[in-house]
Amino acid sequence: MPVLPPSFIGKKVYVDGGQRYFILKYQEPSGTRKFHALLFDHETPVIFAVLDYQGKFLDSFYLSNKTTVESDEASEKYKQISDRKKQLKMTQDDLKDALKSNENAKKKNIKIKKQLVDEHLEDIKNGWSSRLIALQIAEGISDQSLIMVTLDSAIDKANGMKAFHHLLNHRIDQLIPNLAKHVKDSPELIEEVPAYYLSYDQAKIVEQFLNDSTKYVDIENYKAIESILQQAQKIDHVHYSTVLRSVLVKLFKRVKAETEDTKKDWLNKTVHDQSLRTMIVQLLKKQTS
Repeated sequence: MPVLPPSFIGKKVYVDGGQRYFILKYQEPSGTRKFHALLFDHETPVIFAVLDYQGKFLDSFYLSNKTTVESDEASEKYKQISDRKKQLKMTQDDLKDALKSNENAKKKNIKIKKQLVDEHLEDIKNGWSSRLIALQIAEGISDQSLIMVTLDSAIDKANGMKAFHHLLNHRIDQLIPNLAKHVKDSPELIEEVPAYYLSYDQAKIVEQFLNDSTKYVDIENYKAIESILQQAQKIDHVHYSTVLRSVLVKLFKRVKAETEDTKKDWLNKTVHDQSLRTMIVQLLKKQTS
């Protein structure tokens, strides 16, 4: 089974026998097997690199010694992002403060949380490499830093599919279940999230996402609900788990609270997949026997 493709945003690359390092703060795909990256000394890009998806350097050079069409394009794209960040008026002290938890942050900048959320949202919208996530990975201590807390808030406000790709690109898999809040407006996530993670045998993430989705899916969007049930059935089939039962119980509670349908009537409206219907009938028989 293949492993999840890594993200190298925020990773330190040591040179000169480990005497110094640069931080990878910008990367973009180049085809399906490699990507272009910029390595930084503090805030200055100094090395352009081509890496494969396992992190092996295929090519690299100092920008002061050489440039290519690819390095110029990467540098120009990063410059556009950097110029935009300068307009956000967050200082280096603010960024250092953002690495701390809410309890420990000084928050001399009373707008720091809003500014962090706004920056995350802009990164998500434009598909940009996040300097905030790079900073968190390179120097972060608390997984409840202002950077991560405001990323969570931004995920709630962002477009669901764009947020999904942002989390994938930065390998923030722990926040994927939070995308369940978007299934009403972005029901395609119900198929996209399981399709991606089950291909890497990451069933736990999908299980949590599906269970959380039962809270937010439109109870009358029968197509979306059947898709949730089908994805749960897939996990059970491979892992001999009880995800379908768990999801079904949560949905039945909502049916009882929010509709006038009986379980049978609601299932007749919702489930058209014959194998899924058979499995649900078997589960219901076990509950009543």
